[in-house]
Amino acid sequence: MRRNVGKIDACIRGGFAVVFLIVAVVFNWQPILSLVAAFLSLVFAATALTHQCPFYGLFGLDTRARHTHPQHH
Repeated sequence: MRRNVGKIDACIRGGFAVVFLIVAVVFNWQPILSLVAAFLSLVFAATALTHQCPFYGLFGLDTRARHTHPQHH
């Protein structure tokens, strides 16, 4: 799979990973909520670190920056 998550997108995903991890820890007395939050934290962290999102691939999305440099002949 090719990279399809840009830098800003990866930072936002990293932020969500931290938030979901905090939710998992704070609500550890509610096992379902805690497990779902921990799972989501792992998913967001993995997609942020690898810059690859399977759902983006399914829908043909790509948030990487496009560099357009004029070509000199």
